[in-house]
Amino acid sequence: MMREIIKNSSFYLVMMVFLVSFFWEIIAAEATGTSQTSTATINATIMETMTLTCNNATIPNLTAGTAQSVQATCTATTNGAAGFNLKVRKTTASADATKTIVSGTTWIIDTGVGLTAYDGTGTTPAVWTGGTTKGLGFRVQNTGTTNANSLNYWAADGAGTAKYAAFPIADQTIYNYASYASAASAVNIDYKLDVPTNQKAGAYTGTVLYTATTN
Repeated sequence: MMREIIKNSSFYLVMMVFLVSFFWEIIAAEATGTSQTSTATINATIMETMTLTCNNATIPNLTAGTAQSVQATCTATTNGAAGFNLKVRKTTASADATKTIVSGTTWIIDTGVGLTAYDGTGTTPAVWTGGTTKGLGFRVQNTGTTNANSLNYWAADGAGTAKYAAFPIADQTIYNYASYASAASAVNIDYKLDVPTNQKAGAYTGTVLYTATTN
């Protein structure tokens, strides 16, 4: 009888160990499980933006034969990856290829002596000759311009080197910066004027239009 009890007890113990081991394997399998990974691509497009502000310019009072000049800045802000270019043209009513500013019905001739209407190439700007060059000229300054101009048409700042041209009647590119700029870009424009001795006295005014476009 005792042997039978011991035998049965041994059997139950073995079965218990077996069952515990079996369920432990199941629990362990459930805890480990299987896994799978997948990547997700996030796409976004940042749109280009552009703002442009150009300051007015007042040339100091002048006497014929002694040129006067003033500098004023155009400020462009863009996130364009390839930078931007700046164009200009005259917009004064009744202006043509030879004149920009007027007093009543009296015009100052831009291209009187030594100045040619800018045609977008490096052949038109010319060095200003003091006492000889007459008309309203402009140029892009190196000084005050924050990013290098890829158009090397205007030469170095300073008397005897700086080149000027008359304002064009149609849009022409005067400045180009072909890289991304995280900050605003300043383009400094130099306006210069001299007139012949018979130019009628008075206050003259005219307008030009600047346009900035991303590259």
